[in-house]
Amino acid sequence: MKTSTHVNWQYILFSIFALSGFSGLIYESVWTNYLKFFLGHAAYAQTLVLALFMGGMAGGAWLAGRYMSKIKNPLIVYAAIEAVIGLFGMLFHRIFLATSSYMLDEVLPGMDNAAAIELVRWSFAAMLIFPQTLMLGATFPLISIGILRCFPNTPGNSISLLYFTNSIGAVFGVLTCGFFLVNAVGLPGAIMTAALINFLLAILVYGIGKQLDSQEIPQQKIQSEKSALLRPLLLVSLITGLSSFVYEISWIRMLTMVLGASTHAFELMLSAFILGLALGGLWLRKRIDRFTNPLQSLGVIQLLMGAMALVTVLIYNSSFEVMVEFSKAINRNDNGYILFNLVSHAIAAGLILPTTFLAGMTLPLVTFVLYKQGAGESSIGKVYACNTLGAIIGVALTAMFLLPQIGLKNAIIFGAALDLLLALFLFSKAKTTIFKQSLGYMFSMLAILGALLAPAFNPLLMSSGVFRNSATLTTASHQSIMHRDGRTATVDVVKSKERLSLSIITNGKPDASVAPADRPVTYDESTMTMLGGLPLLAHPKAQTAAVIGIGAGMSADVLLRTPQLKSLDIIEIEAAMVEGARLFGKASEKVFTDPRSHIHIDDAKSYFSAHKKKYDLIISEPSDTWVGGVSSLFTHEFYGRIRHHLNKDGLLIQWLHMYETSPAIVSSIFTALGNNFADYRVYASNHGNIVILAKVEGKLASLDAATFQEANLHAAFKRVGWQNFDDIRIFEVGDRQFLEPLFISKNAPINSDFFPFVDQNAVAARFKKSSFTDLVNLRSSPMPLPGSAFDGNLQIEKGQWLNGLPSAFEAQQGRKLGLFFATGAKGAIPPTAELGNQLGAALMAKPICNDAVSQIQWTRNLVGFASISVPFMSAEEAKPMLQFLDGQLCDTAHNNRKILQLMATVAARDMAATEVAAKNILGKEQIRNRIAQSYAFHALIWSYYNQAKWQEIQSAMSNYDAPKSIFFEIVSAHSRLQLQDKK
Repeated sequence: MKTSTHVNWQYILFSIFALSGFSGLIYESVWTNYLKFFLGHAAYAQTLVLALFMGGMAGGAWLAGRYMSKIKNPLIVYAAIEAVIGLFGMLFHRIFLATSSYMLDEVLPGMDNAAAIELVRWSFAAMLIFPQTLMLGATFPLISIGILRCFPNTPGNSISLLYFTNSIGAVFGVLTCGFFLVNAVGLPGAIMTAALINFLLAILVYGIGKQLDSQEIPQQKIQSEKSALLRPLLLVSLITGLSSFVYEISWIRMLTMVLGASTHAFELMLSAFILGLALGGLWLRKRIDRFTNPLQSLGVIQLLMGAMALVTVLIYNSSFEVMVEFSKAINRNDNGYILFNLVSHAIAAGLILPTTFLAGMTLPLVTFVLYKQGAGESSIGKVYACNTLGAIIGVALTAMFLLPQIGLKNAIIFGAALDLLLALFLFSKAKTTIFKQSLGYMFSMLAILGALLAPAFNPLLMSSGVFRNSATLTTASHQSIMHRDGRTATVDVVKSKERLSLSIITNGKPDASVAPADRPVTYDESTMTMLGGLPLLAHPKAQTAAVIGIGAGMSADVLLRTPQLKSLDIIEIEAAMVEGARLFGKASEKVFTDPRSHIHIDDAKSYFSAHKKKYDLIISEPSDTWVGGVSSLFTHEFYGRIRHHLNKDGLLIQWLHMYETSPAIVSSIFTALGNNFADYRVYASNHGNIVILAKVEGKLASLDAATFQEANLHAAFKRVGWQNFDDIRIFEVGDRQFLEPLFISKNAPINSDFFPFVDQNAVAARFKKSSFTDLVNLRSSPMPLPGSAFDGNLQIEKGQWLNGLPSAFEAQQGRKLGLFFATGAKGAIPPTAELGNQLGAALMAKPICNDAVSQIQWTRNLVGFASISVPFMSAEEAKPMLQFLDGQLCDTAHNNRKILQLMATVAARDMAATEVAAKNILGKEQIRNRIAQSYAFHALIWSYYNQAKWQEIQSAMSNYDAPKSIFFEIVSAHSRLQLQDKK
């Protein structure tokens, strides 16, 4: 066979191995997701998943290396292993579903010992992926030796290219799987894709192996004697693997505060890390065979690697400013999102690529030195195995000890110190001159000292959330109260110097804020109060409860204010969050002092699967859906599991944000929820958040007024402006019967563990500042919405609605004005906010009879007043109010009297009369005022809806220029579904 032909085969094999790296990273990503469904997202579970994967890789590499001398054609064996990996990949999803269901439903519920439960879960995870990872680990030494035997002239170049091609394939595997594959075909489809690639590789390599074997290409003679450098360099391989993963885990945590804690951000960081390894191997390939003292060169690389890692400590604070400037300049649209990801990748690469570029040279050099010096073919597998073993140690050491005990900065310094020590060790083995060794020693000491003396990581920068806000917190406006690098997240507690409020922040994302008792409440307090108080009103006999996510501890504290509750389990994944919640004083005091409160540091899925408990209430208040891992608490599978932990009349209380999301994402979650719960009702805690009450069986009961009056609980409600029972009822948005057609109309796929629609799309919605606050704004509809809370006679207090809904302000003002007009408008207009003041003054002044402009303006104000008063008043209350307003009109004010007539029919909830009154305004002699027409059209559609006139709704939508409104969306969705059912 000609040399040129040999070279062609060689480069084809390199390309094939790039595909192997591509499929390997798909497996790692997908397996990790699968096993987290069973193990949870706790730190030890994440570490275990990675350890299992890398441990199997190490074992496979070691076994392949050990038996390499007995393998006649490594390429044929490689092809066979790829085929077996593909077979496992094709069957993995079915095997996982069957075995995990058996474990969760049959095995774990019958066990009482916590240690035994963990052992069983870990053993199950190991059995699922360990055989495949063993085979994956064997692929590198097999294809390496196969190529080296066939093409023995430039072993250094071949080894470097193997590391490069495998790594560059892995880079594309991470990005393709994360950004495209999972979104397109889900996790089962992604793993099937990897399996098909394995089959393709098996066929190609088998054919090439047969071709090369048939040409009888001479193999390199295997030397039996062991190199004296074998053990020292295997130790070097192990320690450099350890330090590299200390860097990787630490850098990912550091960059999370700059780029965000989303799944896509993680994929960008990981791909940047692997890219550096690939480029390092590529740069080395043309030079490695020319090194006269490769050990000394390896020492220099390790020295520079440690130094570059320390540089990341020095420049880290600057990365926040870079993100701020870039994010300010980027448009918040689809093209901007692509650019944001490119910029994020560039920031990650700029921080870590110099170090990983050098790290990419270490293993090729170690392998090359041992291979050239007679350690034999088995050394390739041993080097790979030791490096992977070091990586396992690095992952566990960093996650479990370094980050929580010494912090991010010192973890990087620790890793750099290991690399610098390795450099000095290699200099001694390479017989470098004393002068050069002394220079290396002095350089190392100065580098470590400089890093230790460098400014600490700025906790205010780290808690700023620059990826969301395009701005940083400063010492002029905020004070850092606590900063902890926990096992799973970095947690900060920050104090606002202006408002004196405390905020608890996870990886740069604020999770809760609370103001002192003598200060106005924060935006979050109404949500936390509702999460704790609303379930007690919905289930006044509840005795047991669980809360997922501690936050500031306020929701749990409100729950504990009723003596009816006998026990409360709080499940929090990060211990540092519990430490932060302690700092919120009275707002979280009961969580830490009440004997009914029990805090468990665990993942929610993990906790519930391992415990047989059932609850009356389960409150789920995780972080935002775009945060990596959080979306799994909003899936069909999670709701299916959690419902089995509720008693017969038990309730799930689910928090969900309407900001930085989209209608499709929200609909996907509601579809998952609706598939597992018989009924749900939605409340708006403020204009950006909702609280969902869901019941497994039967209809939700009305809220209990007596529980609202319990002294301790009432004090919590009063703090956020809910003076009486109706003050909280006004926040009801709608029930399942009313809202579900809206969610169906969005055609969003159900959010699932295996088809994670929310996780794949939430970060883009966050970046583009999308929202679904229209759902909350449904409360601003000018018509009474279905549900008992909107039947009139609401006793809304006169207190200020702090950070509440605009509709709550309006309902308060509308009722106050309406009742004032009902008394004949005697005395001064009652004090209201700006909207009420304007409308009150305008309607108190009679329109000028012969002035068309005055008449039109009065019509405008009348409709505005009707929208905020009539939905919250009864017919009896509205009658004297309408009489007063009629007395303000001129005899010729026929149009405004038509509006008053329509208001009267709406107040009476007389649907047939409302239909007639609305048509009088919209008919041939219509009022030529768009605001009046809009009000009349709302009334017409409202009357049709309540009379089940579905065809009339569709006709009206076609014939009239309907204003854009979520109310119309919902009613139209109802009519379409009803008409489809009839067909």
